[in-house]
Amino acid sequence: MGRFVSGWMSIEEGFLCVALSTLGKRVHGITLPPPTPRLRFLVLVQEPRLPAGDPFEARDDVETLWLNTVGLSHSRNAAVAHGESPFLVFADDDMRLDTGGLMQLADHLAARPDLDFVAGWREGRLPDSGARAGRHRLSLRNSGRICAPELMIRRSAVATRGICFDTDFGKGAGHALGEEYVFIADMLRAGLRGEALPVVVGAHAGQSSGEMWHDPAVLNARLAVQRRVFGPFARLVHPLYAFKHRRDFSRQGAALRFALGRAG
Repeated sequence: MGRFVSGWMSIEEGFLCVALSTLGKRVHGITLPPPTPRLRFLVLVQEPRLPAGDPFEARDDVETLWLNTVGLSHSRNAAVAHGESPFLVFADDDMRLDTGGLMQLADHLAARPDLDFVAGWREGRLPDSGARAGRHRLSLRNSGRICAPELMIRRSAVATRGICFDTDFGKGAGHALGEEYVFIADMLRAGLRGEALPVVVGAHAGQSSGEMWHDPAVLNARLAVQRRVFGPFARLVHPLYAFKHRRDFSRQGAALRFALGRAG
């Protein structure tokens, strides 16, 4: 699958690991926050362009893992398999991370052994009011918006139960989104518990795939996610989702087709 360029630090030193996925030469464009106590980074590089070198070789708080796989979910799974820190958060290479917010999530998870994962918010997405504006229990009904770097897991709980990211979902897969929601659904169905906190953990510039409503491939991916998560009950979820997001669809006909389980 890949190899570490050097040995990992102790678990006590690596209280929280940020697993940052990238492709090829993009690794040289990554800007990491300054070193922070108890925080370590694992940079996972797919499609490496050799000889490119390791841009983080001089940093003791960063490890680089070169992968021969393709697809974001394969990268996330490598992070779960190879990480040694108690807590793991997933990020992409174009995000600005808020280390203070990340450590708040990790401290909350450390103080709550009954929890197996927590979620924060990206900048600009935290609601001003309502139930989701405060701390709340995570379920299938309110976890669909969570994406990197908002999701943090207790690595041992996930690894012990053999829960992995479904490699049919995420960038580089047949369905280019939804891998986090599918992963969370699998954790919940395995009996793991999670909470969301009103904590900002980073920012993602530009439009994400989850905000696209004009591309039939993206809409088909959303339908596939719902079928994967809800099984035979997905046919009931499709119209509810279409009604909730009726103003986001480019045309009324597109919303109707989605409600019927068709996007193309």
